[in-house]
Amino acid sequence: MRSLGRKFLVSLTAGLLAGCATAPFNHTDADAPYAAPLVRVTSPRPVIGLVLGAGGSRGFAHVGVLKALEEAGIEADVIVGVSSGAIAAALHAGGMSASALETLTLSIQDSDLLDFTAFGPGIIQGGRLQYYINNAVGNRPIEALQKPFAAVVAERATNRMAVFNRGNTGLAVRASASVPQLFWPVTIRGIEYVDGGLASRVPASVARDMGADIVIAVDVSWRGSADAQKADVVIRPQTIRSRITDFSHKIANLAAGEEAAREVVPRVRELIARVAAEKSLPLRFGAVPVTR
Repeated sequence: MRSLGRKFLVSLTAGLLAGCATAPFNHTDADAPYAAPLVRVTSPRPVIGLVLGAGGSRGFAHVGVLKALEEAGIEADVIVGVSSGAIAAALHAGGMSASALETLTLSIQDSDLLDFTAFGPGIIQGGRLQYYINNAVGNRPIEALQKPFAAVVAERATNRMAVFNRGNTGLAVRASASVPQLFWPVTIRGIEYVDGGLASRVPASVARDMGADIVIAVDVSWRGSADAQKADVVIRPQTIRSRITDFSHKIANLAAGEEAAREVVPRVRELIARVAAEKSLPLRFGAVPVTR
């Protein structure tokens, strides 16, 4: 009995030590992501904002949307991502074309992004996703990406929205995609952050705050998002309902995104033409354009 007691104590101690060793790390480095005041993009032509919403593995549809818009010659000037949408948004903001994203989608496996663990506050740690994104963007911080990019996250304690637009790109995306009880929360400067979809599944207003004249929102959530209605155009791909981490329907969801985006291309072109005409009015009358 004494021997069994010792074994139990050793096992319990080992378990506690393992739990401590795998507790979430508090990121306090200078490059840890943070929310800086949003800088509005200005241009004499229409500024287009693209918002890629939350939806787990249904987020593969975002790649199809990007493909259809790229083929139509419609290019986003600012891009906002939340949860799985932050993954595609960060890669595109980093300079990856839609065709390159499509190639990546066809080859990617769940093990490339998901690091399952037996310990900690969730079954997926999230470090692998962080590394993947940083590697793909050449370890550039958010402010050094080719397009203005923002990752929407939620404070775990309050579900209050925060908009990361500076610092470590991979860590910002990891925080934005950290679904509670599935992923570990991400602790940055003492605050725990989780999936941004808890604050807003399709934060269209963020793109507007970044200077977008025209906001295109992609809603891949099952229930729809009221926040998406703040966009000028809402794309709702008919994705396949599946588990958040189920990659088996990625091709079908990509195709759904492409099809849905093609349907709105005429509407987007109309908006671009209208805003372009409105922006040229001050010049026609000899007035000085207002810089926002």
